[in-house]
Amino acid sequence: MEMGAITLVPVTKEDTHEQGVLRNLLKMYCYEWSQYNHLEVDTDGTYAFEEHASTYWTNEGNYAFLISVDGQWAGFVLFDTHDFITHTDCDYSMAEFFVMHAYRQYGIGRYVATHLFERFGGAWEIGCHPNNLSSVRFWDKVVGDYTLGNCELMFSCPELKYHDGTLGNVISFHTDTQ
Repeated sequence: MEMGAITLVPVTKEDTHEQGVLRNLLKMYCYEWSQYNHLEVDTDGTYAFEEHASTYWTNEGNYAFLISVDGQWAGFVLFDTHDFITHTDCDYSMAEFFVMHAYRQYGIGRYVATHLFERFGGAWEIGCHPNNLSSVRFWDKVVGDYTLGNCELMFSCPELKYHDGTLGNVISFHTDTQ
């Protein structure tokens, strides 16, 4: 597969179709994420996070984007301007970043992340579960290349404790350091 036309589609409170698409992709994301964070479903068979995701298209300062590749849904990105992990002077905190397996290893995630860093310039924080090695490697590479290594990495950050008790890693950087 070649990397085709990549589009970021904003999800807003008026976009009920895009909200539905994001909710469906969230199910896949939560299922994949459960292997690292030991998330469980409730009595209705849904993950609790699915219910909270709507804040990304209803609350000010939250951003939700669907990722489309050649008109096909390929993933999503959620980030915000207020749920910072360690730095109170950050502008953005990456909450969730998901590219479906069929679209990985083609530079799509790198393109999307870089595009967002350029569009939403400033100070960023990204948390990673240390057992999600593909995510750790992805963010280390993308942020390291983007900032030319001018980023801060905190291992086992006590402010980022996952559902399973694991302390997460945090990458922080400024987009103007290139």
